Amino acid sequence: MENNTILAIDVGNSSLHWNFITNGKVDSYNRNKHTELSLLPWDEVTTKHCPVVIAGMLPHMNDAVQSIASDYNIKFYEINLSNQNLIKSTYPTLGIDRVCDLIGAINAFPSLNSPITVFDFGSATTITSCDKDGNFIGGIIKAGCEVETKGLANLTFSLPHVEFAKEQKISKLNLLSKTTEDSILHGIVIGQVALVEYYLTMLKKETSAKPKIIFTGGNASTIARFYKGYNLLDPYLTLKGIYHGYKSSLVTK
Repeated sequence: MENNTILAIDVGNSSLHWNFITNGKVDSYNRNKHTELSLLPWDEVTTKHCPVVIAGMLPHMNDAVQSIASDYNIKFYEINLSNQNLIKSTYPTLGIDRVCDLIGAINAFPSLNSPITVFDFGSATTITSCDKDGNFIGGIIKAGCEVETKGLANLTFSLPHVEFAKEQKISKLNLLSKTTEDSILHGIVIGQVALVEYYLTMLKKETSAKPKIIFTGGNASTIARFYKGYNLLDPYLTLKGIYHGYKSSLVTK
């Protein structure tokens, strides 16, 4: 019988997110730098006799994990566009993390009868949509919140670097901020909220359908405080998508 537990690893642009998942259920994730692969619980994986399943667009990271798995005699599986079978009509350079977001979303709504749009607020803000049958219909990519704060500081002479974590002090968005720090923080959050609203307005015009709206990613809870029109907030969506993508691939082998 195939082990119902996996170690799922999501290789992001700036860090790794990972955790053990059993029967598709996970209630937290761990974050490590790309250089900290040795800190993952390899001995525990060996004890649990579970496979390591990775999704990521950085080949050198995937190769490094595969090498470690081989050293520990651990089963390794890499989810990619060609071996996943739940999201169709993709294009060759579509990020596998975006595909896993859609897979996780589909499994969150088993009786799905509408399109899905996933907003992933990470290093980049990605918006990814599919129809009710799992056909990818498109999306966009925008700079994420931290990237915007760093970009303003690094590419201008006078604007300071502002830690985006300070957004936690914002209880209400203010169009008339009176300090530079507040102007930057409110501007970034307002920009992300406006992106959500405008994208959904345009999507309705393009598809004439009302999608299920899912928020995920490290900054999802921030945007969710100021935009309440989502159907699901799930910070573990990508990891769940890795699990279900892996399990689905086994069925079709």
